[in-house]
Amino acid sequence: MILSLLAAAALALPQGEAPRVLYADRVQVGDGTVLEGAVITLADGRIQSVARGPAPEGALHVPGAWLTPGLVDACSTMGVTAATTEESKEATPRIRIAETADLDSAAFRRALENGITTAFLTPDSVNCIGGLGALVKTAGGPVADLFAPEASGARVLDPEAALKLTLGTETSAGNGRSGRNGPRDLFGRRPTTRMSAVWILRREFYRARAWMEARERGEAPEDPDLEVLARALRGEIPVRVQARRAHDIQTALRLQEEFGWPRLVIEEGQEAWRIRHVLQEHPVPLVCAPLYDRRSRGLVQGPTAEDLAAWVRPPAVCCEDLGHHDHDLGAAFDEIYSIETESGLLPLSDGVLGVLLALASPRYGWESASPVAARGLPLGRRADSGKPTPAQPALLAAAGLPFVLASVEAHDTPESAGSLIQQARTAVAWGLDPARALQAVTSGPARLLGLDERLGLVAAGRDADLVLWSGDPLDAASRPLLVLVDGRVAVDRR
Repeated sequence: MILSLLAAAALALPQGEAPRVLYADRVQVGDGTVLEGAVITLADGRIQSVARGPAPEGALHVPGAWLTPGLVDACSTMGVTAATTEESKEATPRIRIAETADLDSAAFRRALENGITTAFLTPDSVNCIGGLGALVKTAGGPVADLFAPEASGARVLDPEAALKLTLGTETSAGNGRSGRNGPRDLFGRRPTTRMSAVWILRREFYRARAWMEARERGEAPEDPDLEVLARALRGEIPVRVQARRAHDIQTALRLQEEFGWPRLVIEEGQEAWRIRHVLQEHPVPLVCAPLYDRRSRGLVQGPTAEDLAAWVRPPAVCCEDLGHHDHDLGAAFDEIYSIETESGLLPLSDGVLGVLLALASPRYGWESASPVAARGLPLGRRADSGKPTPAQPALLAAAGLPFVLASVEAHDTPESAGSLIQQARTAVAWGLDPARALQAVTSGPARLLGLDERLGLVAAGRDADLVLWSGDPLDAASRPLLVLVDGRVAVDRR
């Protein structure tokens, strides 16, 4: 045991160390190409060359390991909290998430440990126009924590990478009419309905159009908010619309037609598979949100009341000690059943049962769902869930539609069931070609984010953002052994 620990310590590289030559038994380039036995040379944070051949002396080599580009998360809320949003206004185009996000958040470390080296940080979704998203490396930036390793924070690549708009229920959740003497609180504002949210978006972009014309005539003063909208209208920055339901996606397409947004991207889009024929006529890129199998967080249809009843009161099995339980699920279910009986809620709906189980979980010692940091997500996830399916990536691919995968809030908590690589694995399990799945988390999002000349491929000239896996990265048993960001060791778990 002691000898094995000493060997592991000798093998590990100090964080921040920059290896010069790697040798991988198998390289997934990121575009579907696979190389058997390749030498990768690094210098100044970039890949200098990739060549087939035997392992040179002194090269960093882990037998049996696979090498991929660093994963690129096309939509994430790492470091995005309720404090990053100005909720007293429904439209805040000028706010930059790069200036308000917690770039020291532990979420970035968790993402790194799952192979993510670059991410697009999307603003929260409680405003109709949430502001400007940012592109970041998950390591390499300064940190405020005196006890954190140097350069272990996220590093901003582009503070104005895209403009975030939101369609759905988050923008109106909690809002109400103002009082007679003005707003009662910060939620005394529009929108209060989906219709109102669309009206606000149209109002702001028509204001921007009129302002652009007035500026050309020299008749309008500077306006930072309208300048951001003008840049979106001119195609200088992408417009990213969060839309989950099929009709919200179609609304985004109609708004694009009305205002001529040259660069539209749909975020989340859980029901895009239902309108594939529409999207074939308007092939905008889709950033697929994660689908979980846990009802307290996810969108995939969870267990029914009958399923839960069977789990907590299973049929008797001969000779089994049914009286011993670490946590008395049966007692909790009986209590909930009595609550619904007394309150006249029978038959109890799955949604109500889920809420009651969540409320009961602290009392009975069950693990409760960890809250996500961004305020809009818990408000809209269930309300806008619609009819999602984990087969969506395969269905979109079969229809020839452009899409990438994203983890969104997956790394806001220590759980990693929704990590980006896990999204790719789930997509493969539901019919997506493995090569296409890997592209959807490497070269695909790099191209979508305008970073395809720097990221997404194991190729000369690209940033040396690399992940060495214990096996096939799409295998559920595989894990990252070594993660390099800009050629420097960020994670070493060999």
